[in-house]
Amino acid sequence: MKHIWASILTILAVTPAVSLAQKPLVTDRPDFVESSSTVDPGVLQIEASWAFDRTEVQQGNLENWSTPILLRFGIFPEVEARLESDWYTRTNDGLRTNTSSKGGVSDLSLGIKWAFSEGEEEIGMPAMAALVHTDLPTGSQAFKGSGARPSLRVAAEWSLRMPWEDPATTERDWGVGVMPGVMIDRNERDKSYSSGIFGFVISKGIIVPELRVFSEIAFEQISSVQNGGNLGFFQTGGTYLLNRSWQLDVAFSFGITENAIGSGMTMGLSGFLLD
Repeated sequence: MKHIWASILTILAVTPAVSLAQKPLVTDRPDFVESSSTVDPGVLQIEASWAFDRTEVQQGNLENWSTPILLRFGIFPEVEARLESDWYTRTNDGLRTNTSSKGGVSDLSLGIKWAFSEGEEEIGMPAMAALVHTDLPTGSQAFKGSGARPSLRVAAEWSLRMPWEDPATTERDWGVGVMPGVMIDRNERDKSYSSGIFGFVISKGIIVPELRVFSEIAFEQISSVQNGGNLGFFQTGGTYLLNRSWQLDVAFSFGITENAIGSGMTMGLSGFLLD
C-alpha cells in the first residue's frame, strides 16, 4: 500500500499545474453513466483503475480482475477522441471439479464524444453528450470478441437543488444522470444482434467540496436469453478530488439480474497528462 501512495504523490509532484482557464477535472468513472462534458482541445486525460468481480456458482467461484484505462483527448471544442480497454485481464475459475486461470489483453474500443448541449439549469434542460464507440477484436485469443461491435449512447445530466433546500444558501449540488444506448454485438454462434444499454445515477457532494458520493442502477446489456440475457447491477461509491488535476475513486457493485456478476469493486486514479 505504501508503494501505491508513493506513486500517487510522485505523479502529483511532476504534473504541471493546470491553468485556471482550463476546466477542472471531470471524469467518466467510476459510475457506469458517462458524463456530459468533454476535455478541452489539446488536453489528454487518463482514467486508470483496477477492477475485481466474483460470481458464485454451484461448482464454486468465478473471479475476474482487470486494469481498465480510458484515454480522452480533446480534438475540437466540445469534441474528444477516446481509447478504452480493460487492458490486462485475468480470470480464475475456482471450480471444485476443475480449477483454471488465464490472463491476457482485452479488446480496444475507439470512440468519439460530442457534448452537443450545455443545458439550462433554470428551465430544467440537461447537459447532453453523444458517444459513438466501436469495440475492435484486438485482444488476446481468450478475451477477443468477434468483429467490430459499434455502440451509440446519449448521456444527459441535471444539476439540481431539492425542494427542501434553501435557494439562498444552497447550491445545486445534487446530480442526476441517465444514459440510454444501443450496441451491435455478436453471440456465441457468431450471429449479429442488437442490445440495449441503460443507466440511471444520482450523486451528491458531502462533508467537503472535494468529496462526492453516488448510487446507480445500470444495464450494460438488455437482450434476449439466447444472446446472454440482461446484465444489470447496482453500484455505489464516491470520488475525492485531490486538486484541479487529479482524482481518486472507489465503487462497489452487486448484480441484480440472473446473468450478471455477483459482486465487484473498483478503485481508480484519474487526471490530466497533457493540458
